[in-house]
Amino acid sequence: MLSKTGVGALCLMVLCAASSRPARSEAEPLILDLQTGLTLVQENNEHLLQARIDLLRGREELRVARAAGLPQVDASFTYSRNWLLPSFVFAGNAVRIGTENNLTGVLSVRQPLYAGGRIRATEDMARRQFAMLGETERQTTQLVLAEVEERFYDLLLAEELRTVAHLALAWARRNLSQVEAQAQAGRAAELDQLRAQVQVSNMRADSISAKNNLRLATMALKDVVGLDLDQTIEVRGTFRTETTLDLDDLDALVVLGLAKRPELAHVAQEIGWHERKIAADKASTRPSVELVAAGQTQFQSDEFDLADREWRKSWNTGLVVQMPLFDGRLTGARVAQARQDLRRIEFDRQRIAREIRLQIQQAYYAVEEASERIEAHRDAVLQAEKGLEVAEVRYASGVGTQLENLDAQLALVEARTQSAVARRDKALALMRLEQTVGVLGE
Repeated sequence: MLSKTGVGALCLMVLCAASSRPARSEAEPLILDLQTGLTLVQENNEHLLQARIDLLRGREELRVARAAGLPQVDASFTYSRNWLLPSFVFAGNAVRIGTENNLTGVLSVRQPLYAGGRIRATEDMARRQFAMLGETERQTTQLVLAEVEERFYDLLLAEELRTVAHLALAWARRNLSQVEAQAQAGRAAELDQLRAQVQVSNMRADSISAKNNLRLATMALKDVVGLDLDQTIEVRGTFRTETTLDLDDLDALVVLGLAKRPELAHVAQEIGWHERKIAADKASTRPSVELVAAGQTQFQSDEFDLADREWRKSWNTGLVVQMPLFDGRLTGARVAQARQDLRRIEFDRQRIAREIRLQIQQAYYAVEEASERIEAHRDAVLQAEKGLEVAEVRYASGVGTQLENLDAQLALVEARTQSAVARRDKALALMRLEQTVGVLGE
Protein backbone atom coordinates (compact mmCIF):
# COMPACT_ATOMS: atom_id res chain seq x y z
CA MET A 1 0.00 0.00 0.00
CA LEU A 2 1.08 3.58 -0.65
CA SER A 3 2.05 5.72 2.28
CA LYS A 4 0.48 9.12 2.89
CA THR A 5 3.56 10.75 1.36
CA GLY A 6 3.30 8.57 -1.77
CA VAL A 7 -0.42 9.31 -2.16
CA GLY A 8 0.22 13.03 -1.84
CA ALA A 9 2.99 12.89 -4.44
CA LEU A 10 0.75 10.95 -6.84
CA CYS A 11 -2.09 13.50 -6.48
CA LEU A 12 0.35 16.34 -7.09
CA MET A 13 1.57 14.68 -10.30
CA VAL A 14 -2.01 14.22 -11.53
CA LEU A 15 -2.86 17.87 -10.83
CA CYS A 16 0.28 19.06 -12.59
CA ALA A 17 -0.49 16.91 -15.63
CA ALA A 18 -4.06 18.20 -15.80
CA SER A 19 -2.99 21.82 -15.45
CA SER A 20 -0.37 21.40 -18.20
CA ARG A 21 -2.99 20.42 -20.81
CA PRO A 22 -3.68 23.27 -23.25
CA ALA A 23 -7.16 24.84 -23.17
CA ARG A 24 -7.78 24.06 -26.83
CA SER A 25 -11.39 25.19 -26.97
CA GLU A 26 -10.47 28.72 -25.79
CA ALA A 27 -6.92 29.11 -27.20
CA GLU A 28 -7.48 27.97 -30.77
CA PRO A 29 -8.66 30.82 -33.03
CA LEU A 30 -11.45 30.41 -35.53
CA ILE A 31 -10.07 30.19 -39.05
CA LEU A 32 -12.16 32.69 -41.00
CA ASP A 33 -11.96 32.97 -44.76
CA LEU A 34 -14.44 34.73 -47.00
CA GLN A 35 -16.56 31.64 -47.67
CA THR A 36 -16.79 30.86 -43.96
CA GLY A 37 -17.88 34.42 -43.27
CA LEU A 38 -20.57 34.23 -45.96
CA THR A 39 -21.85 30.98 -44.46
CA LEU A 40 -21.91 32.39 -40.92
CA VAL A 41 -23.79 35.54 -41.89
CA GLN A 42 -26.54 33.53 -43.57
CA GLU A 43 -26.98 31.63 -40.31
CA ASN A 44 -26.75 34.57 -37.91
CA ASN A 45 -27.84 37.82 -39.56
CA GLU A 46 -31.09 39.05 -38.01
CA HIS A 47 -32.29 40.97 -41.09
CA LEU A 48 -31.87 37.90 -43.27
CA LEU A 49 -33.58 35.63 -40.75
CA GLN A 50 -36.49 38.06 -40.52
CA ALA A 51 -36.80 38.12 -44.32
CA ARG A 52 -37.00 34.33 -44.34
CA ILE A 53 -39.70 34.41 -41.67
CA ASP A 54 -41.66 36.91 -43.77
CA LEU A 55 -41.34 34.54 -46.73
CA LEU A 56 -42.76 31.65 -44.70
CA ARG A 57 -45.58 33.89 -43.50
CA GLY A 58 -46.33 34.84 -47.09
CA ARG A 59 -46.67 31.17 -47.98
CA GLU A 60 -49.29 30.78 -45.27
CA GLU A 61 -51.11 33.86 -46.54
CA LEU A 62 -51.33 32.13 -49.91
CA ARG A 63 -52.93 29.13 -48.24
CA VAL A 64 -55.44 31.45 -46.57
CA ALA A 65 -56.39 32.93 -49.94
CA ARG A 66 -56.81 29.49 -51.50
CA ALA A 67 -59.08 28.40 -48.66
CA ALA A 68 -61.75 30.92 -49.75
CA GLY A 69 -62.50 28.82 -52.84
CA LEU A 70 -62.65 25.46 -51.08
CA PRO A 71 -65.74 23.93 -49.44
CA GLN A 72 -66.37 24.76 -45.81
CA VAL A 73 -67.61 21.74 -43.84
CA ASP A 74 -68.97 22.06 -40.29
CA ALA A 75 -70.38 19.49 -37.91
CA SER A 76 -72.14 20.04 -34.60
CA PHE A 77 -73.72 17.83 -31.95
CA THR A 78 -76.18 19.00 -29.31
CA TYR A 79 -77.44 17.07 -26.31
CA SER A 80 -80.14 18.36 -23.97
CA ARG A 81 -81.72 16.82 -20.89
CA ASN A 82 -85.29 17.82 -19.97
CA TRP A 83 -85.71 17.50 -16.21
CA LEU A 84 -89.32 18.65 -16.19
CA LEU A 85 -91.54 18.04 -19.23
CA PRO A 86 -94.78 19.99 -19.90
CA SER A 87 -98.02 17.94 -19.87
CA PHE A 88 -101.73 18.33 -20.42
CA VAL A 89 -104.85 16.26 -19.69
CA PHE A 90 -106.64 14.62 -22.57
CA ALA A 91 -109.66 12.36 -22.04
CA GLY A 92 -108.85 12.11 -18.37
CA ASN A 93 -105.23 11.07 -19.01
CA ALA A 94 -102.07 13.13 -18.43
CA VAL A 95 -100.07 13.44 -21.62
CA ARG A 96 -96.42 14.61 -21.53
CA ILE A 97 -94.93 16.63 -24.35
CA GLY A 98 -91.37 15.79 -25.43
CA THR A 99 -88.77 13.36 -24.14
CA GLU A 100 -86.21 13.51 -21.41
CA ASN A 101 -83.18 13.04 -23.72
CA ASN A 102 -82.58 14.88 -27.00
CA LEU A 103 -79.49 14.38 -29.20
CA THR A 104 -79.11 16.28 -32.49
CA GLY A 105 -76.29 16.10 -35.05
CA VAL A 106 -75.94 18.58 -37.93
CA LEU A 107 -73.55 18.47 -40.91
CA SER A 108 -73.38 21.52 -43.20
CA VAL A 109 -71.42 22.17 -46.40
CA ARG A 110 -70.92 25.52 -48.16
CA GLN A 111 -69.19 25.75 -51.53
CA PRO A 112 -68.75 29.00 -53.49
CA LEU A 113 -69.74 28.47 -57.12
CA TYR A 114 -69.31 31.97 -58.47
CA ALA A 115 -67.94 35.11 -56.86
CA GLY A 116 -67.49 37.39 -59.84
CA GLY A 117 -63.75 36.60 -60.02
CA ARG A 118 -63.03 37.82 -56.49
CA ILE A 119 -61.66 34.51 -55.20
CA ARG A 120 -59.29 34.03 -58.15
CA ALA A 121 -58.13 37.64 -57.95
CA THR A 122 -57.50 37.38 -54.20
CA GLU A 123 -55.48 34.21 -54.68
CA ASP A 124 -53.44 35.86 -57.44
CA MET A 125 -52.78 38.80 -55.12
CA ALA A 126 -51.50 36.45 -52.42
CA ARG A 127 -49.31 34.70 -55.00
CA ARG A 128 -47.88 38.05 -56.13
CA GLN A 129 -47.29 39.04 -52.51
CA PHE A 130 -45.41 35.80 -51.91
CA ALA A 131 -43.26 36.48 -54.98
CA MET A 132 -42.52 40.00 -53.71
CA LEU A 133 -41.37 38.59 -50.37
CA GLY A 134 -39.12 36.20 -52.26
CA GLU A 135 -37.48 39.10 -54.10
CA THR A 136 -37.13 41.01 -50.82
CA GLU A 137 -35.36 37.99 -49.33
CA ARG A 138 -33.03 37.88 -52.38
CA GLN A 139 -32.24 41.57 -52.05
CA THR A 140 -31.58 41.25 -48.32
CA THR A 141 -29.29 38.28 -48.94
CA GLN A 142 -27.26 40.20 -51.52
CA LEU A 143 -26.98 43.25 -49.26
CA VAL A 144 -25.78 41.11 -46.36
CA LEU A 145 -23.27 39.20 -48.50
CA ALA A 146 -21.97 42.47 -49.94
CA GLU A 147 -21.46 43.87 -46.44
CA VAL A 148 -19.53 40.78 -45.35
CA GLU A 149 -17.29 40.89 -48.42
CA GLU A 150 -16.63 44.60 -47.94
CA ARG A 151 -15.73 44.12 -44.26
CA PHE A 152 -13.48 41.19 -45.19
CA TYR A 153 -11.55 43.28 -47.72
CA ASP A 154 -11.34 46.17 -45.26
CA LEU A 155 -9.67 43.81 -42.82
CA LEU A 156 -7.21 42.54 -45.44
CA LEU A 157 -6.37 46.16 -46.29
CA ALA A 158 -5.89 47.02 -42.61
CA GLU A 159 -3.47 44.09 -42.25
CA GLU A 160 -1.44 45.25 -45.25
CA LEU A 161 -1.37 48.85 -44.06
CA ARG A 162 -0.21 47.72 -40.63
CA THR A 163 2.63 45.81 -42.30
CA VAL A 164 3.56 48.88 -44.34
CA ALA A 165 3.48 51.04 -41.20
CA HIS A 166 5.73 48.62 -39.34
CA LEU A 167 8.19 48.58 -42.24
CA ALA A 168 8.15 52.36 -42.37
CA LEU A 169 8.90 52.52 -38.65
CA ALA A 170 11.74 50.03 -39.08
CA TRP A 171 13.22 52.10 -41.91
CA ALA A 172 12.93 55.28 -39.83
CA ARG A 173 14.72 53.66 -36.90
CA ARG A 174 17.43 52.32 -39.20
CA ASN A 175 17.84 55.76 -40.69
CA LEU A 176 18.12 57.26 -37.19
CA SER A 177 20.83 54.75 -36.32
CA GLN A 178 22.77 55.69 -39.46
CA VAL A 179 22.47 59.41 -38.70
CA GLU A 180 23.62 58.91 -35.11
CA ALA A 181 26.58 56.88 -36.30
CA GLN A 182 27.55 59.60 -38.77
CA ALA A 183 27.05 62.26 -36.11
CA GLN A 184 29.52 60.48 -33.86
CA ALA A 185 31.97 60.49 -36.76
CA GLY A 186 31.32 64.21 -37.25
CA ARG A 187 29.66 63.80 -40.66
CA ALA A 188 26.04 64.63 -39.68
CA ALA A 189 24.60 67.83 -38.32
CA GLU A 190 22.27 68.16 -35.34
CA LEU A 191 19.46 69.09 -37.73
CA ASP A 192 19.83 65.73 -39.44
CA GLN A 193 19.45 63.96 -36.10
CA LEU A 194 16.35 65.98 -35.23
CA ARG A 195 14.83 65.27 -38.63
CA ALA A 196 15.47 61.53 -38.20
CA GLN A 197 13.97 61.58 -34.71
CA VAL A 198 10.86 63.37 -35.98
CA GLN A 199 10.49 60.75 -38.70
CA VAL A 200 10.64 57.95 -36.11
CA SER A 201 7.98 59.66 -33.98
CA ASN A 202 5.72 60.16 -36.98
CA MET A 203 6.12 56.59 -38.20
CA ARG A 204 5.49 55.31 -34.69
CA ALA A 205 2.24 57.28 -34.55
CA ASP A 206 1.24 55.87 -37.94
CA SER A 207 2.04 52.37 -36.73
CA ILE A 208 -0.17 52.84 -33.67
CA SER A 209 -3.03 54.08 -35.85
CA ALA A 210 -2.61 51.16 -38.26
CA LYS A 211 -2.70 48.70 -35.37
CA ASN A 212 -5.89 50.25 -34.01
CA ASN A 213 -7.49 50.32 -37.47
CA LEU A 214 -6.78 46.61 -37.77
CA ARG A 215 -8.43 46.02 -34.40
CA LEU A 216 -11.52 47.99 -35.46
CA ALA A 217 -11.73 46.20 -38.82
CA THR A 218 -11.56 42.85 -37.06
CA MET A 219 -14.36 43.85 -34.72
CA ALA A 220 -16.48 45.06 -37.64
CA LEU A 221 -16.06 41.75 -39.49
CA LYS A 222 -16.92 39.70 -36.41
CA ASP A 223 -19.98 41.82 -35.79
CA VAL A 224 -21.36 41.53 -39.31
CA VAL A 225 -20.99 37.72 -39.45
CA GLY A 226 -22.58 37.32 -36.02
CA LEU A 227 -19.55 36.29 -33.97
CA ASP A 228 -18.94 37.37 -30.40
CA LEU A 229 -16.48 40.27 -30.24
CA ASP A 230 -14.34 38.28 -27.79
CA GLN A 231 -14.00 35.41 -30.26
CA THR A 232 -10.42 35.03 -31.48
CA ILE A 233 -10.21 34.72 -35.26
CA GLU A 234 -7.47 34.14 -37.81
CA VAL A 235 -8.35 35.65 -41.16
CA ARG A 236 -7.10 33.97 -44.30
CA GLY A 237 -7.66 35.09 -47.85
CA THR A 238 -6.74 37.55 -50.55
CA PHE A 239 -8.43 40.27 -52.54
CA ARG A 240 -10.59 38.88 -55.31
CA THR A 241 -9.34 39.55 -58.84
CA GLU A 242 -11.96 37.75 -60.96
CA THR A 243 -15.69 37.57 -61.58
CA THR A 244 -17.97 35.19 -63.42
CA LEU A 245 -19.39 38.13 -65.41
CA ASP A 246 -18.28 38.93 -68.94
CA LEU A 247 -16.36 42.19 -68.61
CA ASP A 248 -16.05 42.60 -72.38
CA ASP A 249 -19.71 43.44 -73.01
CA LEU A 250 -21.21 46.29 -70.99
CA ASP A 251 -24.52 46.19 -72.88
CA ALA A 252 -24.98 42.51 -72.03
CA LEU A 253 -24.36 43.31 -68.36
CA VAL A 254 -27.08 45.98 -68.45
CA VAL A 255 -29.55 43.55 -70.04
CA LEU A 256 -28.68 40.89 -67.47
CA GLY A 257 -29.08 43.38 -64.63
CA LEU A 258 -32.53 44.44 -65.80
CA ALA A 259 -33.54 40.78 -65.81
CA LYS A 260 -31.92 39.76 -62.52
CA ARG A 261 -32.13 42.69 -60.10
CA PRO A 262 -34.51 41.83 -57.25
CA GLU A 263 -35.72 45.44 -56.93
CA LEU A 264 -37.04 45.45 -60.50
CA ALA A 265 -38.54 41.98 -60.14
CA HIS A 266 -40.23 43.15 -56.94
CA VAL A 267 -41.78 46.12 -58.73
CA ALA A 268 -43.02 43.89 -61.56
CA GLN A 269 -44.79 41.67 -59.03
CA GLU A 270 -46.17 44.74 -57.28
CA ILE A 271 -47.67 45.96 -60.55
CA GLY A 272 -49.33 42.58 -61.01
CA TRP A 273 -50.63 42.75 -57.45
CA HIS A 274 -52.31 46.11 -58.07
CA GLU A 275 -53.82 44.87 -61.34
CA ARG A 276 -55.38 41.93 -59.53
CA LYS A 277 -56.57 44.23 -56.75
CA ILE A 278 -58.53 46.21 -59.31
CA ALA A 279 -60.12 42.96 -60.48
CA ALA A 280 -60.96 41.99 -56.89
CA ASP A 281 -62.55 45.39 -56.22
CA LYS A 282 -64.64 45.16 -59.38
CA ALA A 283 -65.85 41.70 -58.37
CA SER A 284 -67.73 43.18 -55.42
CA THR A 285 -70.28 44.63 -57.88
CA ARG A 286 -71.08 41.22 -59.37
CA PRO A 287 -73.45 38.57 -58.00
CA SER A 288 -72.22 35.60 -56.02
CA VAL A 289 -73.62 32.07 -55.95
CA GLU A 290 -73.02 29.57 -53.16
CA LEU A 291 -74.12 25.96 -52.82
CA VAL A 292 -75.42 25.03 -49.38
CA ALA A 293 -76.12 21.49 -48.18
CA ALA A 294 -77.14 20.38 -44.69
CA GLY A 295 -78.00 17.12 -43.05
CA GLN A 296 -79.53 16.50 -39.62
CA THR A 297 -80.05 13.44 -37.49
CA GLN A 298 -81.97 13.45 -34.20
CA PHE A 299 -82.54 11.04 -31.36
CA GLN A 300 -85.25 11.49 -28.68
CA SER A 301 -86.02 9.10 -25.84
CA ASP A 302 -86.78 8.94 -22.14
CA GLU A 303 -84.25 6.14 -21.81
CA PHE A 304 -80.76 6.95 -23.04
CA ASP A 305 -80.41 3.80 -25.11
CA LEU A 306 -78.94 4.67 -28.52
CA ALA A 307 -78.91 1.12 -29.89
CA ASP A 308 -82.66 0.47 -29.69
CA ARG A 309 -83.95 3.84 -30.85
CA GLU A 310 -84.64 5.08 -34.33
CA TRP A 311 -82.68 8.11 -35.52
CA ARG A 312 -84.72 10.65 -37.48
CA LYS A 313 -82.74 12.03 -40.43
CA SER A 314 -83.22 14.91 -42.85
CA TRP A 315 -81.16 16.35 -45.73
CA ASN A 316 -81.52 19.53 -47.77
CA THR A 317 -79.58 21.43 -50.42
CA GLY A 318 -79.96 24.92 -51.80
CA LEU A 319 -78.37 27.86 -53.57
CA VAL A 320 -77.66 31.25 -52.04
CA VAL A 321 -77.54 34.09 -54.55
CA GLN A 322 -76.41 37.56 -53.52
CA MET A 323 -76.80 40.56 -55.79
CA PRO A 324 -75.24 43.90 -54.71
CA LEU A 325 -77.56 46.73 -55.72
CA PHE A 326 -75.98 49.93 -54.37
CA ASP A 327 -72.94 50.48 -52.16
CA GLY A 328 -72.81 54.26 -52.15
CA ARG A 329 -70.29 54.21 -55.05
CA LEU A 330 -67.70 52.74 -52.68
CA THR A 331 -66.46 50.20 -55.22
CA GLY A 332 -65.92 52.85 -57.88
CA ALA A 333 -63.82 54.89 -55.47
CA ARG A 334 -61.70 51.88 -54.52
CA VAL A 335 -61.09 50.98 -58.16
CA ALA A 336 -60.08 54.57 -58.94
CA GLN A 337 -57.65 54.54 -55.98
CA ALA A 338 -56.11 51.26 -57.12
CA ARG A 339 -55.61 52.64 -60.63
CA GLN A 340 -53.76 55.68 -59.29
CA ASP A 341 -51.57 53.40 -57.15
CA LEU A 342 -50.82 51.37 -60.28
CA ARG A 343 -49.72 54.49 -62.14
CA ARG A 344 -47.35 55.40 -59.30
CA ILE A 345 -45.77 51.93 -59.39
CA GLU A 346 -45.27 52.23 -63.15
CA PHE A 347 -43.21 55.37 -62.55
CA ASP A 348 -41.24 53.51 -59.86
CA ARG A 349 -40.40 50.82 -62.39
CA GLN A 350 -39.10 53.38 -64.88
CA ARG A 351 -37.02 55.10 -62.20
CA ILE A 352 -35.54 51.85 -60.85
CA ALA A 353 -34.66 50.62 -64.34
CA ARG A 354 -32.85 53.89 -65.06
CA GLU A 355 -30.99 53.69 -61.74
CA ILE A 356 -29.95 50.09 -62.43
CA ARG A 357 -28.46 51.07 -65.79
CA LEU A 358 -26.52 53.87 -64.12
CA GLN A 359 -25.29 51.68 -61.26
CA ILE A 360 -24.07 48.94 -63.60
CA GLN A 361 -22.14 51.40 -65.75
CA GLN A 362 -20.61 53.07 -62.67
CA ALA A 363 -19.55 49.71 -61.23
CA TYR A 364 -18.18 48.60 -64.61
CA TYR A 365 -16.00 51.68 -65.00
CA ALA A 366 -14.92 51.41 -61.35
CA VAL A 367 -13.49 47.95 -62.18
CA GLU A 368 -11.61 49.39 -65.15
CA GLU A 369 -10.25 52.26 -63.09
CA ALA A 370 -9.09 50.01 -60.25
CA SER A 371 -7.39 47.63 -62.70
CA GLU A 372 -5.46 50.50 -64.29
CA ARG A 373 -4.52 51.90 -60.88
CA ILE A 374 -3.16 48.50 -59.84
CA GLU A 375 -0.86 48.46 -62.87
CA ALA A 376 0.28 52.03 -62.24
CA HIS A 377 0.96 51.44 -58.54
CA ARG A 378 2.79 48.19 -59.28
CA ASP A 379 5.26 50.18 -61.38
CA ALA A 380 5.38 52.87 -58.71
CA VAL A 381 6.30 50.34 -56.00
CA LEU A 382 9.13 48.91 -58.13
CA GLN A 383 10.43 52.39 -58.90
CA ALA A 384 10.16 53.48 -55.24
CA GLU A 385 12.02 50.37 -54.05
CA LYS A 386 14.79 51.07 -56.55
CA GLY A 387 14.85 54.72 -55.50
CA LEU A 388 15.21 53.84 -51.81
CA GLU A 389 18.00 51.42 -52.59
CA VAL A 390 19.91 54.10 -54.52
CA ALA A 391 19.27 56.74 -51.84
CA GLU A 392 20.56 54.49 -49.06
CA VAL A 393 23.70 53.65 -51.01
CA ARG A 394 24.32 57.32 -51.75
CA TYR A 395 23.73 58.31 -48.13
CA ALA A 396 25.97 55.54 -46.78
CA SER A 397 28.78 56.60 -49.11
CA GLY A 398 28.39 60.23 -48.08
CA VAL A 399 27.25 61.44 -51.50
CA GLY A 400 23.52 61.70 -50.80
CA THR A 401 21.67 63.68 -48.16
CA GLN A 402 19.45 62.56 -45.34
CA LEU A 403 16.51 64.47 -46.83
CA GLU A 404 16.95 62.49 -50.06
CA ASN A 405 16.85 59.27 -48.06
CA LEU A 406 13.73 60.31 -46.15
CA ASP A 407 11.94 61.29 -49.36
CA ALA A 408 12.73 57.87 -50.86
CA GLN A 409 11.36 56.09 -47.80
CA LEU A 410 8.15 58.14 -47.79
CA ALA A 411 7.71 57.55 -51.53
CA LEU A 412 7.93 53.79 -51.03
CA VAL A 413 5.48 53.88 -48.11
CA GLU A 414 3.03 55.90 -50.18
CA ALA A 415 3.42 53.61 -53.20
CA ARG A 416 2.81 50.45 -51.18
CA THR A 417 -0.14 52.04 -49.40
CA GLN A 418 -1.78 53.11 -52.66
CA SER A 419 -1.09 49.70 -54.21
CA ALA A 420 -2.92 47.97 -51.36
CA VAL A 421 -5.81 50.44 -51.60
CA ALA A 422 -6.08 49.88 -55.36
CA ARG A 423 -6.23 46.09 -54.95
CA ARG A 424 -8.90 46.48 -52.28
CA ASP A 425 -10.84 48.87 -54.52
CA LYS A 426 -10.79 46.43 -57.43
CA ALA A 427 -12.06 43.60 -55.22
CA LEU A 428 -14.89 45.85 -54.00
CA ALA A 429 -15.63 47.01 -57.56
CA LEU A 430 -15.96 43.41 -58.77
CA MET A 431 -18.25 42.58 -55.86
CA ARG A 432 -20.38 45.66 -56.46
CA LEU A 433 -20.62 44.93 -60.16
CA GLU A 434 -22.06 41.50 -59.34
CA GLN A 435 -24.39 43.15 -56.85
CA THR A 436 -25.61 45.78 -59.31
CA VAL A 437 -26.20 43.08 -61.94
CA GLY A 438 -28.15 41.08 -59.34
CA VAL A 439 -26.08 37.87 -59.32
CA LEU A 440 -24.04 38.28 -56.13
CA GLY A 441 -24.04 35.00 -54.23
CA GLU A 442 -25.89 33.14 -56.98
